[in-house]
Amino acid sequence: MRRTLFYSFLLSLAVMSSCTATRKNIQSDGPFNINHVDEASAMLDVVRATDIPYTWFRGEGNGTIDWEGDRYSAKMRIRIERHKTIWVQIQKFGFEIGRMLINQDSAFIINRLERSYSVYNTSDFLRKYNLPADFEMVTKVFTGGAYIPEVISKAEIEDDHSLYLESDSGVTATHWMDGANTLMRSIVTDPLKREWSAGFGNYLETNTGQKFPYKRTNSIVIDGQSNLFDLEYSDIEIDIPQEFPFSIPSHYEKE
Repeated sequence: MRRTLFYSFLLSLAVMSSCTATRKNIQSDGPFNINHVDEASAMLDVVRATDIPYTWFRGEGNGTIDWEGDRYSAKMRIRIERHKTIWVQIQKFGFEIGRMLINQDSAFIINRLERSYSVYNTSDFLRKYNLPADFEMVTKVFTGGAYIPEVISKAEIEDDHSLYLESDSGVTATHWMDGANTLMRSIVTDPLKREWSAGFGNYLETNTGQKFPYKRTNSIVIDGQSNLFDLEYSDIEIDIPQEFPFSIPSHYEKE
């Protein structure tokens, strides 16, 4: 149970399943020119604008997981230096049960319950836990704004007015906006049909005056089993330099 509780919070970042949708084709086959002024490119500019600019991020809140029929909750502290470092601390009943540090090259996990630790190459870590395909996607699980695939080859407006994007690598993203051009929902899939479905809500101003979604929902389907990861922040701080304390006790065993 203790091991399940800790690793469920890591696995909750996974993004699996597949989806289909009816699309209105805006761009024919071939590279999509984002400078071409049409309905899809105009909406792409709007979706890009949802990416909240920051260098440093700190958030505290409560995470809740429904995982394989079991429900877990814990307090979470997240610190991020954009494009460089993700630091996550998980607490239960006022005690730390785990800590995670991920950078572009390496991933480190401390499991306080089992007095153990793990070290991975970041790409191996993402593959082991079935996580999104790149570092930026993992960052987006904790922060706001739409994930935009690199090298967009196709952009289409769907019948429900969402924007569908496809990249040369096979990664796709679909984004739904409200009438005020606020990002409400996203679905990102990879070539293996693994999917991250995220919802964004309770937009409030941060210390910089930017509006940020304090409530995040993530739905996950693995082998036909639905799982949910909800994260609701109570406090967010933008662009104040952060530290990433991380040390492995000498008596902990390596997994």
